[in-house]
Amino acid sequence: MMKITVNRAEKLFKKAAENLSKELVNFDELPVFSYWCKFYGENPDEGEEDIRLIDAAVYNHLESKSMLNKLLVKHNIQGVFPATYNRVADAVNYGKEVNIWFVKPAHLSGGRGIQVISNDRLKTFELPQFHIIQEGIENIALIGDRKFTLRIYALLWNKSLYLFDDGFALVHGPRYRPGSTDYKVQVDHRGFQNGRSGIEMQMLSTLPQSINIMEKAASSMRKLLPVLEENLQASSPLRYLILGIDGLLLDNGDLKFIEINAIPNFLHTPEIDEKVNIPLFEHVMRIMVALGSDRFLQLFP
Repeated sequence: MMKITVNRAEKLFKKAAENLSKELVNFDELPVFSYWCKFYGENPDEGEEDIRLIDAAVYNHLESKSMLNKLLVKHNIQGVFPATYNRVADAVNYGKEVNIWFVKPAHLSGGRGIQVISNDRLKTFELPQFHIIQEGIENIALIGDRKFTLRIYALLWNKSLYLFDDGFALVHGPRYRPGSTDYKVQVDHRGFQNGRSGIEMQMLSTLPQSINIMEKAASSMRKLLPVLEENLQASSPLRYLILGIDGLLLDNGDLKFIEINAIPNFLHTPEIDEKVNIPLFEHVMRIMVALGSDRFLQLFP
């Protein structure tokens, strides 16, 4: 089997490597494939010739919501994300009518630490340190009267940008109510691995809007190229990054990204792990060992 060293989603990466090894003859001659998040410490076995992640100092500019927003402003990229601000005063001066705002910690993911506040509270709201405030999008598509968020995957490798052809929809439990500041309605997806939680996960490819979603995602990713430039330049034949981009499908068919996860969670339901995440890893590896992939669309160059 192709040699791998990973400290996240280890069983899924090993299964992907096992699948790929069926097509490899001299896999012992290939570089070691590493997915090692150094938040948990250095990889003592990592070598200079291993295929490994881009340095955290570079990808943190995408992982941090505040740094990402500064990059969007710097490059004047509008419309891809909801209006996002690092100061309440700037949000107050936003020229459009907004009913709710999402207050998000800059460095947390998975819904942790998010508050939902009404526009009436905005002027007197004290934004916690290291947080951003993001416009609440309410004209969203629903599944069974419930809000859902989308996850798509992108790969940065060897100065190139790729979009994977599948992802998932995470369907919230309670019925959606526009204007609601209820965390359970707007954000909460804890217990998605528990069949009794009311949270559901569906493969993106099974949604009736899947073709439109992927077309919109590809267009938005191309618009983000200036923001991704530093990470693209840091990529090489031995350096890569898998991005998990979360988004909302609007009721008019448009797509809004809401955050980028440079070190996304890859452990989901058995179906998503088996049919989305393992194939994702396998086709990432296929590209890197020159077997090619029919699951990734190359967006750049």
